[in-house]
Amino acid sequence: MEGKSEINIGKYVSRRLSQVKVLSRLLETELESAKGGREITMDRNVVEQVLDVLEIFVEDCDSVTGGLNARKIAEQKPTVARLN
Repeated sequence: MEGKSEINIGKYVSRRLSQVKVLSRLLETELESAKGGREITMDRNVVEQVLDVLEIFVEDCDSVTGGLNARKIAEQKPTVARLN
């Protein structure tokens, strides 16, 4: 049964990885359109969408691998404040 869950995780990550591949192709296209120049001009909306997709990918991968749960546990730890 354990092997089956590993396959599901692989499919899950593979589906999310396709989003990153699309972003990679988009950035390659932008580089090619710059025609060898040192500067690239991109629309702000495009950059925001790229960042959104990357953040979603990272969050999804964290949630599958348990990284997100570890982060939530760390955030829930109480803090001690000294009053002098």
